[in-house]
Amino acid sequence: MIRPLVPVLIVAGFLAALPAQAQQARPLYQRTIATYPSPVLQDVGGREYKFLFDPARLPEKPEAAMGMIWERVKAAAAKHGFKVSEKAEGAFKLEQSYKEYFDTPAQDLWKKGYIIRITQKYKKGIPEHTVSVTVKAVNPDARVAMAVPLAVAPNANVEKVKTEAEENVGPAAGGTLNGYVEKGTSFTVALDDLGKLTLGDFSKYMPELAKLGLPADTVLKGNRAYSTRMRPGSVDLPGTEPCGVSMEGWSVKPGEKPYLYDFSFGYGDLDFYDAAQIHQGGEDFSVKAILGELKDITMKDQEKWGGSKVRKLMNRPITH
Repeated sequence: MIRPLVPVLIVAGFLAALPAQAQQARPLYQRTIATYPSPVLQDVGGREYKFLFDPARLPEKPEAAMGMIWERVKAAAAKHGFKVSEKAEGAFKLEQSYKEYFDTPAQDLWKKGYIIRITQKYKKGIPEHTVSVTVKAVNPDARVAMAVPLAVAPNANVEKVKTEAEENVGPAAGGTLNGYVEKGTSFTVALDDLGKLTLGDFSKYMPELAKLGLPADTVLKGNRAYSTRMRPGSVDLPGTEPCGVSMEGWSVKPGEKPYLYDFSFGYGDLDFYDAAQIHQGGEDFSVKAILGELKDITMKDQEKWGGSKVRKLMNRPITH
């Protein structure tokens, strides 16, 4: 599809001429488009909105804590005229997994613009044989992030290969929103096939990791978080399909009290430049219902992390 560029360029030019303070007051999606006019974000399929919650302000058990967050979200949505739907069945089912992020002790991969993550799910308390490997491009400049290939080796014995990009939207100072574009490739592989989990072992599946100037036998340190997840329903924004809600609690060990919770929702499979109504609806819901009504239970420094669990885990605050 050929997209009209003139309206986007006019908006971009207009916003570029505004003072910084005036630009900050405008919706985030307009600021994003002004910074990255079409076609820079043509492969960015949607957005994920993320917010962190403080376990000290919530009940002890994960099911009760996430249940409380969900009830508060529903009440806040109703107060401000937003629609939130709860699943008819399985709304409060809990899913168990662990997520492990790999880097050198000095975080050399992050410094070079990469994140490597393994996710292993549990069924009836037993870990699955296969894991999901995700490699992400991390850079404050969307042009740089989108230019990273993240290509899986053609002869790799993997399944469910998927590459996608989205804008991550989270809290910023003063009850506002900030965002950054993230691109990632994921695939499924047997855990045993990953060998000793060195950089060279991951490079067999994504060859560009071998070109980062680090030896193939570089030992990567795993930083693991045990996840308890609930998917109770959706945020229903005008102009798109229901936006699935996910809540997670992360703990250091299985069964321990989580040290953080998050609430997220999102949408995809759209033209980023032609979704103003959807973007505006997501931002309004985030600012009014989440930041406005739930600030008594959100994490006090969540703006520092942009609502990102992994940024807090890796101690990588937002810098733009």
